[in-house]
Amino acid sequence: MTIKTTIRTAVAAAVTVGTLIGVSACGLGGDSTSGSGSSGDTVNIGVIYPKTGQYAEYGKLFQQGFDLAVAKVNKDGGVKGKKLGLKYYDTQSDAKQDAAVAPKLVADKSIIAVVGDYASPASSAASPIFQQAGLVHYGFNNSAPTFTDTGDHVWTPQIGQDKYQKANADIVAKKAKKISVVYIENDWGKQAYQYFKQEAEKNGTQIVYESSYLPDSTDLSPILIPARDAKPDAVVDIGYGPDGALVINTLRDKLGYTGPYFGGQETKEFLDLAGKNAEGSIITGSFSATGTKDAKAQQFVKDFKAKYGNNPGNFEVTAYQAIIDLAYAANKTEPTREGIQKALQTVTDFPLYQGNGGTFKFNQKDRRADNIDPILLIAKDGKFEQYEG
Repeated sequence: MTIKTTIRTAVAAAVTVGTLIGVSACGLGGDSTSGSGSSGDTVNIGVIYPKTGQYAEYGKLFQQGFDLAVAKVNKDGGVKGKKLGLKYYDTQSDAKQDAAVAPKLVADKSIIAVVGDYASPASSAASPIFQQAGLVHYGFNNSAPTFTDTGDHVWTPQIGQDKYQKANADIVAKKAKKISVVYIENDWGKQAYQYFKQEAEKNGTQIVYESSYLPDSTDLSPILIPARDAKPDAVVDIGYGPDGALVINTLRDKLGYTGPYFGGQETKEFLDLAGKNAEGSIITGSFSATGTKDAKAQQFVKDFKAKYGNNPGNFEVTAYQAIIDLAYAANKTEPTREGIQKALQTVTDFPLYQGNGGTFKFNQKDRRADNIDPILLIAKDGKFEQYEG
């Protein structure tokens, strides 16, 4: 199923629940926090995210970044004298739930923009509804290159999978001539793998085995045995954190594979599930709490650690930046839906916490950030740190 097919199916589901428009924000996981409300002195950003379900780990990381950002914005004076709040909706990052909840956010006039969701197919199911209503959809975590195709109100500062997978294939090429590749069987995974495969072919890297796997797989031995038996110089997994841990644990603990591994994600969940098997895993990312040289990013790391007791990773910083971006936009123009859209079209100095820091602007053709590049991370001693290759 393609992302476009997913969108059509999910939007059709949303039509069947059209009575949701005008319903209060308490249903379908709606939860107002950080001083949000409908009073005239507060404006809100809507959040669609996986508080529960299989992607709940990411929802937890996002919420930490969101809440810290709102606290900073309000401490610094809010947006044009108004307080900034968040209205959370738990979608489990499921396309049907995203499409069903989208009309509720549209109907809530206190909401000036929407951020989320975790997975690009889920986010894309809601985008047409936001687009039609003229409400900015800020897909801060959506790396699918087709994510912004819906229309001019759909934006993302996230690095595209074309860039991520080029960086991934390039570091793999430095370590291996023959590889086995497995990837998650969803729209994101299939797109990401195609970008990786194209770059690997350019680099002269031979893919001696390839296979997809279902997101809810619990036993990957049937596909990993032939991956091992192809005698690769390295194994590459293109997927998420939990399945990345399942891949490496199966390879190491059951199949006796001892070679290099490229896969996983910078989450506590992956590191806990993979344990010692995570050591040496190399992944692409956009932020390193210990490697950043940018002053405002260093302050973010300090503030985050003071509040939560640990360093932030890629998911926390992208969530934090999303709220900072939209607050900055509102202060540059006005805290309205129209003001947010105008700012994204015209502002050229959004504060950048990822990569090398500094500022960024949006490419107006594809509505993606124009100067954020991937970095490499390696798992060492139970955590990820920046890797220079």
